[in-house]
Amino acid sequence: MQNHCTNSRRASSQRGQAFLGIAVFVAVVLLAVMGLATDYGQIWAHRQIAQGAADAACEAASAEVFLKGTDPTATTDFPGLDFSWIGSTFDCSTKPSSVPCKYASLNGYTGANVSISFPASLPGVTAIPAAFGTITNPYIKVAITDPVPMTFTQLASNSTTVNIYAKAGCGLIAVTTPVPLVVLHSTASSSLSVSGSPVIKVLGGPQRSIQVNSKSATAVSGGGTIDLSLGGPNGTGSDLAVFGGPATMLSGVSLGTTGNWIPGANPFGDPFAAVAAPTSAPSTAGSATAVPFRINGCPDPNGCVEFTPGDYSGCSTSGSLAAGAKGCLMLPYTGANPGFATAGPAWTSGATYTKGALIQPTKTTQNNPGSYVYLATNTGSTGSTLPILWPQTVCTPQSDGSCSGGTLLVGSVIWQNVGVVKLPQLSVGIFDPGLYYVKENGFNLGDGSGARISTATGDGSNGVTFYFSTSASVGVTASAGNSPACTAASSGSGSPNGCVVSYKIAGTLSTAVTGYVGSQKLQCPSGSAAPSQVPSLVDGNILLGPCSGTYASPDGNRGFLFFQNRATAASPSWGGGGQFLSSGFLYFHNGNGSTCGTSTSCLTLQGSSGSQSFTLGSIVVDELLMGGSPQIDMILNPTATFSVLRPSLLM
Repeated sequence: MQNHCTNSRRASSQRGQAFLGIAVFVAVVLLAVMGLATDYGQIWAHRQIAQGAADAACEAASAEVFLKGTDPTATTDFPGLDFSWIGSTFDCSTKPSSVPCKYASLNGYTGANVSISFPASLPGVTAIPAAFGTITNPYIKVAITDPVPMTFTQLASNSTTVNIYAKAGCGLIAVTTPVPLVVLHSTASSSLSVSGSPVIKVLGGPQRSIQVNSKSATAVSGGGTIDLSLGGPNGTGSDLAVFGGPATMLSGVSLGTTGNWIPGANPFGDPFAAVAAPTSAPSTAGSATAVPFRINGCPDPNGCVEFTPGDYSGCSTSGSLAAGAKGCLMLPYTGANPGFATAGPAWTSGATYTKGALIQPTKTTQNNPGSYVYLATNTGSTGSTLPILWPQTVCTPQSDGSCSGGTLLVGSVIWQNVGVVKLPQLSVGIFDPGLYYVKENGFNLGDGSGARISTATGDGSNGVTFYFSTSASVGVTASAGNSPACTAASSGSGSPNGCVVSYKIAGTLSTAVTGYVGSQKLQCPSGSAAPSQVPSLVDGNILLGPCSGTYASPDGNRGFLFFQNRATAASPSWGGGGQFLSSGFLYFHNGNGSTCGTSTSCLTLQGSSGSQSFTLGSIVVDELLMGGSPQIDMILNPTATFSVLRPSLLM
């Protein structure tokens, strides 16, 4: 009995000791697991913090990489910034004041644990298109090493720390985006200036209607109105973004219900940087010819100067030009500007004429007492017999655009009297579709002049591009385009005096009483419908960019209307006391000079009270200066997209 009790107590004691061992073992295991969980929780947290620090440092640095890579004079333009750290690999022990090191330090990482490099490419990132040119150091890589102490894991391991690695890749990438009104100058005060009492009214377009790249605290200035309340894809308001300021919205700005004033916004790359300028002048010379009312859409009863596309280098300012000479694009064709000796070449015996040719038989020696102009309605030879009298009755315009009567068969050519040209009063130019390579004297519309697109086929693009190869650019005086609209018109006679037939955006003929004058349709064949904000009749200057070809818009709408040579600064200006309608891109970009016309292309838009005008498309310019008291409705297209370079987090 005694042995049995003793054995029982011994067994019970052994079971207690075993339980204690198990408890200790379980406690150690649990402690180890909890320690590992704590340590690896630390690892995960540090990994997130390090990655955030790498991303922040990289993104901050990419903004300066963008400025240095896209602005050749960045060092001068941004004297407060130090770009010397860009280019060679380093760590933050050697350049702690560099932008990436400063941002890494704000997140707790300094010294040799932060490494900066500049790879030639980044994995999975599409290279910058060659059209943007060579950009040195377009990419930056930030790598952070974080030694995390292992408080519990070291109980079971010799390692006291585990190195955490985080890396981020940033740089420039081509992004396809709709184009707002872009003001590119990087530093100028008042780079977007709305002085006086003008009204800029933006309708439709992308959510960001205006982008101003200047770092100046007064990059946007003036007391005029910038109305974005009907901008944006929904027409309920759009954004004005500025790299500098002012920080608070100007009193004259209206953003609608969905618009925002965005100071401190990243600069917007030149959206047209990848569009190649003409490398040389066209092989065909441009020409100027006097034409009567109605011919190819001439809207002036006094007649027009019809210009053809081509090379205008070496153009003439002679006051006695022959028909078809290379007359400069300077209107009116009177006074000190170019002018014609006659309204057309005389009739030539035995000559062959093509359909559409114009002649003006001399008044006395060729029996044309009314000095009328005649149109060849077919191709043929005139023979050698001079008519006893050329028809002295002008043909009658028809509702289908043709003209009836006033004809005479001379040889095998039927000539038709199409009216008179009043040489001392030629003030309106009509421009056949195509590329105008402009050099001397630019494109100038003086007092009392006007400009329209002709209805001729030209190069088939339905519009014009003026490429300014030198600093001679576009200049429109305050009194251009303000002729009254004709209430009645025929060749040589219009009411009221000095009138011009209104332009019809539908491309249909004018009324019978105004001579059934044709217009080039505002809408491109494959483009968007004409904006509802543009009235059916528009007076003043009407210029339309091309619908097709090299300088068309990628969305089938009108493309480059004005294209200034990027290597040449200019001071284009558009005044006018009446209406104007421009449809297409206005592009004037050279650089960041201190004054307009010196490494900077500034576009000045001015006008008088009541001169409501329309620009359809986009304006990209170094500086935009508005004055006077006009209202300009800018109707932006959200579907015309171009590639711009942006600083971005890429990996």
